[in-house]
Amino acid sequence: MKRILILITASFLLAMPMEVKAQDIQQRTTIEQEVAPITISVNESTIHIKNAEKMVIEIYNMAGVKVVTQRIDSSDKAIELDNLPKGCYIIKIGKVARKVYLR
Repeated sequence: MKRILILITASFLLAMPMEVKAQDIQQRTTIEQEVAPITISVNESTIHIKNAEKMVIEIYNMAGVKVVTQRIDSSDKAIELDNLPKGCYIIKIGKVARKVYLR
């Protein structure tokens, strides 16, 4: 009788973490599916950003100097960069970074 009780208790304890892990994975997948990817596109000296509301855009020149920092206030934002010289820049929004060329 004692062995049966120990086996039942042990199997219950082994089964519990697997259920928790499966629930965690399911919750993470659901959260990741709800988040739309950030898109960055450039047309001459205008940058169009989608799905980055309430985030901060940082723009660096090729020397690594931060030249622009701006908070994104809508899910579809256009930023004019006429004041920057033509050339390559690095755009960083959260964990997303892109190299772009301004004309």
